[in-house]
Amino acid sequence: MTFDEFFKKKRIDLDALEKGDPALFSEFKKHYQEMGEKSFDHTKKYWFNKIRREYPLAVEIKTEKPKIENQLAEQTVTEALIEEGTTPVAPAPKLGFVPKFKAANIPKPTADEKPQTDDTAPGTAAENKTPQPYKPRFSMKNIPPKATEE
Repeated sequence: MTFDEFFKKKRIDLDALEKGDPALFSEFKKHYQEMGEKSFDHTKKYWFNKIRREYPLAVEIKTEKPKIENQLAEQTVTEALIEEGTTPVAPAPKLGFVPKFKAANIPKPTADEKPQTDDTAPGTAAENKTPQPYKPRFSMKNIPPKATEE
């Protein structure tokens, strides 16, 4: 990034700065060439607000694209441009969920088989099952006995 582009990004008018304070302008130019963009920005950042107030850059006027009220006419114009081949338009991307993997190996239920039901639903086999006894995750048999003190 050049010296001019840097001050344009900071919204400071360089011509007005050069005319108003030539010593500061030459010092900034010299330091920018010696330090580079990032170091210059870091060391001089407290100067920029004051200088921006004294020498503001003129605001650029953005022109807006005219908005056509008749959507059908706009569609006709864009179709005519596409037919001429001046501006090819890429198709719009498809929106929505697309799975990464296809489930090809899952067997489909046949008409003879009943669909699987949830075992936790009331009135199913879950009520008829006997509860399993509690099993600890570890066994006390594997722990070595404590050494007795003599």
